[in-house]
Amino acid sequence: MGRKELVGAGKFALLLVIAIVLQVVVTSRITVLGVTADLFVILTVIMAVSRGSLVGAVFGFVAGLLADVAYMQPLGIHALIYLLVGYLVGMFVARFETGTPWAVLLLTGVSSFLAQFVFGVFQFVIGPRAAFFSMIGTQMIPEAILDALFAVPIYLLLMRARVIPTPKVEPTIGSNRSSGQ
Repeated sequence: MGRKELVGAGKFALLLVIAIVLQVVVTSRITVLGVTADLFVILTVIMAVSRGSLVGAVFGFVAGLLADVAYMQPLGIHALIYLLVGYLVGMFVARFETGTPWAVLLLTGVSSFLAQFVFGVFQFVIGPRAAFFSMIGTQMIPEAILDALFAVPIYLLLMRARVIPTPKVEPTIGSNRSSGQ
């Protein structure tokens, strides 16, 4: 493992430690419409958008394990869900070649909703039978919106701090500035 890879792994480890502290100490105490933001899914989507599906899946797995420990949930459920989120978001970004803040906003919202939905199904199957469909409107949709709104400033902050690379901007077909048209 070279120096560059070691520095990258150190950045990711530090990012996870900061996410744990912020999630447990700050974010879990601040509620908007009765829900809190989930920094683990936000960072998993950001890593998948900026680094690809493999790094997104690995980051999602580790973040999911840490989320299971932080939330005192059965070990492995969040790890599996966030692994899938990281992999699928990374594959989506690779397929459609998008890495804009708007894409981060939309991908985080959709990923957050689907992750909560899958987690709700797990809870419904293995836990007490709660009112699953009422949670969609009261918890899942507001949290997905909140996560999406938090994702863009975090994404821009991580790009500015050079934790993640800035996306490569390629000229579009219709823009030809060099010819004076």
